[in-house]
Amino acid sequence: MLASLLCWLLARRGTTLAGQHRLALLWAALTIPACAVLVTPHSEPALLILFVLPLIYYLLLPLRFAWAVGCGAACSLATLAGYVAVTPPSQADLGVALGVVTVNVVLALALVGANRAHRQEWAALASERAARQELAEHREMLNQLLLAVPAPLLILALPEGSLIRANRAAFDYFGPAAGGSGTVEGALARRDLTRLAALLRRHGHVTGFETHLALADGQRRDVLLDVTVAPLGQRRAALAVVVDITERKRMERTLQRLALTDPLTGLANRTRFFAAAAAEIRRSRRYGHPLAVVMIDIDFFKRINDGFGHDAGDRALRGFAGLCRALVRDQDLAARIGGEEFALLLPETAPPDALALAERLRAATEAGQGLDGLPPMTVSLGLSSLRPGETAIDPALSRADQALYQAKRGGRNRVVCADPPRPERSQA
Repeated sequence: MLASLLCWLLARRGTTLAGQHRLALLWAALTIPACAVLVTPHSEPALLILFVLPLIYYLLLPLRFAWAVGCGAACSLATLAGYVAVTPPSQADLGVALGVVTVNVVLALALVGANRAHRQEWAALASERAARQELAEHREMLNQLLLAVPAPLLILALPEGSLIRANRAAFDYFGPAAGGSGTVEGALARRDLTRLAALLRRHGHVTGFETHLALADGQRRDVLLDVTVAPLGQRRAALAVVVDITERKRMERTLQRLALTDPLTGLANRTRFFAAAAAEIRRSRRYGHPLAVVMIDIDFFKRINDGFGHDAGDRALRGFAGLCRALVRDQDLAARIGGEEFALLLPETAPPDALALAERLRAATEAGQGLDGLPPMTVSLGLSSLRPGETAIDPALSRADQALYQAKRGGRNRVVCADPPRPERSQA
């Protein structure tokens, strides 16, 4: 009792785990001899103590496994020695000794099982703590990545499409609408939304989905959507990344316009003219509609450059291009195909109508219509139309070019048609 009181007072001062282990060993070293003396009366209470006391050393003291087994065995040996030391040996003492050995084996096995269970519990707790720590780190990393992504990023619940999370770029891009439930659904056209949902059901992800978004401030933006479906707890969520390509599309349109437009006059260039001619020929052959082409050359254009300067020549080209735009129809195409040479592509236009348009253009140029401040000039024109069986514009263009040179040889400032008139029209 004095040893227990001493160790209790020492334990109250607070010790480490190693200190508690040393304190338990000290208590065992002091109490085991006392217990050996305690059982010397060889009475029934002494016999009970002999079997029960090792439980304290095996199961209750905060000792390491080996020390617990050692202290329990030492307690049993000391108390057994004290129990049988004062009386002559008997067969009962042999039974007591066997009982003590059995108790120690059972307690040792129980300690092994308890130790294994504690180790498994500690391992499970350590694994759980590590998993929670790793999950917290991953969640924090995901949050940081979500915030760091420069493109608008949205996490939407499926199938209702309500917003779960959005990064800062999404709030900046969508504005106050990013906090609502219909961030993408309200900005996306119904047809595109249906097509996107079908692709997600089929593949689980969509990459490079090009569409338009109508933002809350009225802007219409060209975007690419990368959408991936992933489980989120008990729900399914869609991770959507929005890449704005409005400036890229505008630049593409600008580059395409520059590639197909004559930079000086703003008319179509040679490339666009032949591409449009190919498309119109296919349409003309399919529906049986006429197609005419007119070749135009400004007369004595070198005299304008030499007499008034190249700046005046450029202004003359731009002025004549404006005159062409003013006289042709919306479905017609006026093009500058080189130098002072121009061409007109006239869909659904018969030769008489093409001839009338060419004559109006010639007369307007001679009269200086819309050419104020420019040197006087005239044009020569040759025209032809697509003939049955022709699948390219080159033959008609060649005939129109020959008619143009015929107009020049005939004195310029005139229109020549390469297609012979029909007999009934000639008689009329």
